[in-house]
Amino acid sequence: MTLADVKDFLKSKIQCENWYAGKRDPTKEQSITIFPTQGPAPIIPVGGLERKSWETKAVSVLVHWGKYATPAEEKAQEVYNLLFGQTAAIRGKRVAFFDMRTSEPVGMGTDDGGIFEYVINFVIYYNK
Repeated sequence: MTLADVKDFLKSKIQCENWYAGKRDPTKEQSITIFPTQGPAPIIPVGGLERKSWETKAVSVLVHWGKYATPAEEKAQEVYNLLFGQTAAIRGKRVAFFDMRTSEPVGMGTDDGGIFEYVINFVIYYNK
């Protein structure tokens, strides 16, 4: 599973004109960008790697959303709610769950241009 796969999944569910993976366009006032982040340590099952039936993908989502706090927070919460407690299929792989790393989107304040930003960190547990 790639960052682009995660971006495409979210893009099919969340309304936003500007989607990015790995790097965002700072000139856009409203965008959602998918970044890699640190995930859990890998586990080798008893019997070796060939017995492993699942993988993980650690993801950080940056919601960069306008000059007003409330719409930015609402958009970030929309993304969070799409994932929390849910299962899904991403590029044909069954997602067992999204392991949310915080209880809500984390407000990061504003960037240099005064645009509000929120971060959502999670780990995707999916079948190989």
